[in-house]
Order: sequence, then structure tokens, then C-alpha cells
Amino acid sequence: MEPYMSEQITMQTRQRLDVSVFETVMQSGNVAARMALTRQLCDLLNAPGSDSEECREATPVIAKLACDVDSNIRGLIADKLIATQGLSADLIFAIVADEDDIAIPFVALNPSIDDTIMQAILAVGNLERCKAVAERRDVGPGAVRKIIMDGSEDIVLALLGNENVRLGPGYCRKIYNRFHSSPKVCAILMDMPNLPGEIALVHNQRSAESMRKAAQYQGWVADFRSDDCISDEEEVNALRILRGVDTRQLQPTVALMSQRGMLTTSLLLRSGMTGDLPFFEHALAYLANVSLRKVRRATGTMSERTVRTLLRRAGIPDDAHVIIRAICQVSAATGATGKRADSDAFGRALVEVIMTRHAADDEHERSRIIGILSQLTQGPTRTLVSRLSEGMSRVA
Repeated sequence: MEPYMSEQITMQTRQRLDVSVFETVMQSGNVAARMALTRQLCDLLNAPGSDSEECREATPVIAKLACDVDSNIRGLIADKLIATQGLSADLIFAIVADEDDIAIPFVALNPSIDDTIMQAILAVGNLERCKAVAERRDVGPGAVRKIIMDGSEDIVLALLGNENVRLGPGYCRKIYNRFHSSPKVCAILMDMPNLPGEIALVHNQRSAESMRKAAQYQGWVADFRSDDCISDEEEVNALRILRGVDTRQLQPTVALMSQRGMLTTSLLLRSGMTGDLPFFEHALAYLANVSLRKVRRATGTMSERTVRTLLRRAGIPDDAHVIIRAICQVSAATGATGKRADSDAFGRALVEVIMTRHAADDEHERSRIIGILSQLTQGPTRTLVSRLSEGMSRVA
């Protein structure tokens, strides 16, 4: 670079800026001169206490240099201004429109890129630029909404992987509705601690349906065996999900489950056997079309007449009545009404009540109930039931 031209550039940055000198360098200067001009003007924007008027005058010049034919000059601008605040929209878009290796790091980190600019990049940018926006620590609320409403799977995955983004229930529902067929998206959603319970339940049901279709298509095992196994796993997962649902959300959750055919007698029995009484009571109230208060009064006081009336109104099959009455007895005796009891302790108490009060003198009824318990219980309770069943077999 010619000493005279370098001296002119330095003088202009120390005194009042004369943009015409910069224009001359851009038009007739060689690469070294343009590089020196670029470096000095960027340093001006980054210098603490720089005159705002000088920065304003320098910005259009830098924006023009950001379109220079030499990629080294354009890359220098992006590198030196990557952490600079207060950049103009024209300069930002000039850098964003550059080659990927220049633009994407700038899109990911520059603090001058606000929510409005992020949305503009999402509207017209390629996949990598959009992912860079989704992964920003300060990704704006408007950008988040645009990604969730319109973003492709890869962009949404980038947003879900951003640990600085906290998505509310509404956004989780929207993402699931759009990408419920995407294993990657669903895997991340299902691991979210604040995921609404109804989404997890619907996904659990869809997964079970897919398994049934696959089992039937591929002929893994006899249809009735595969369906029973899948249904068992589906309901066990549903119970796990329901235990994590806030009790204040159980009423709409139960309504959704009924609409989608999830509110089965076997699930009702499983929930009662494991001591998940809030769901058990909400489900019984919904099926019988009575208030939760009435159900709890019946289960809490063990009113035989009221319980029988509830079961008839709820459409519960007769062969399940004895087990549900036993669940209500244990609930009343242990004071567990309206609470989530310890599943193992509740299960042991339930087996004891059934064996000593409801099926003590009827061997056929005892065998029938043990068969239901062995199918629907889990863990230590199932082990206990299996031992009882083996004991009965030896006696027989």
C-alpha cells in the first residue's frame, strides 16, 4: 500500500471523516489498500468511546466493502464485527448474504441481529442460516414462533437443542402436531420435563398402534399374543405418564383419553391397583358422569351402595366390580383417597383385602381374580400374586 494513501486513511480516522477518500481507495486501491481501510474502519466501530457521527459515516463504507470482490476483505469484516453491537441493517444483511463460511458464524453470534432481523433471515435464508438463528442464545420470541409455525424439521430440531429456549405447552403441542411422525423430534419432546401429559399419552397410543401394525405385517408372533403384549406395554407407559400429570390437569386429560379410546376398564383397574387414586377417581367420575366429590365420598367412606351405583353408571363390566370395591376399601382404610399412594404398599394391601374378604371362600372366584391381578399388576405386587397362584396350583 502506498505510504501517502495509508497516511490519508489514518488522518481521516483521526479527524473528521472524508468519505470521498474512502471511495477512492475502494475504487482504485489494490487489495492491500482496501484491506487496510477495512481493518481501520472496523477498528473505529469497535473502539470504546468512538464518535457516533464518525461511526455513522463509516458504516455505509463498510457495507460497500462487505460486497468487495475479494472474499478475504469480506471475511475480515465479518470476523472483526462478529461481536459488535449497533450495526446497521444494511451492513448486517450484506454480511448475511455472503458465502456460508463467512455469514453463518456471524448470524450465530452477532448481537446486532435482533428479533426482526432473525425473522427476516428465517424467511429467506437457507437451511444453515436458519439453523444458526435457531441455535442463538438470544433467539427472539418472534423467531421462535416462526420456527415452530413454519420451520423445517432440521430447524425445529436445532431449536429444540437450544438449551436457552424454554417452550410452553402451546408450542409443544404445535411441534408435536406438525412432527408426530418424526422419531427425532418426538424423542426430544418426550424427554422434556414440562411436556404436557396429553401429548405424551397421544404419542404413547400412536406408538402402540404402529407396533401393532408392524407386528401384524411382519408376523412376529400370533396376532392375539402380540396385541396383548403391546396393549400391556401401552397401559404401563400410560400409567407412568399419568403419575406425572398435575392433579389440576387430570379432568381435561381424562376427557381427552375418553375421546381417543384410551379410558379402558383395564387402565382404570391398573391405576387403582397401583394406588394412583387421583386418576382412578377422576376417570370413575367422568365415566359415571358424577362429580369428583361424590366419587371421593364413596371411596373414602366405602359406601357399598354408592360404589355399586357408580360402577353401573360408569359401565364397568360386572367381573371387575369386586376388584374396584376392594380398591375403594383399601383407599378408605389407608386414608389414600385423593392421593398417589406408594404402589407396592397399596398393591400388597389390595391383594390381602381381596384374598381375605372378597374371595376367601370361593375357590373359582379366587382363581379368576388372581388371573386378573397377575395380568394387570407390576413389580413386587405381581411377584406376590404369582406366588399365590403357584400355591393354589400345588394345593389343587
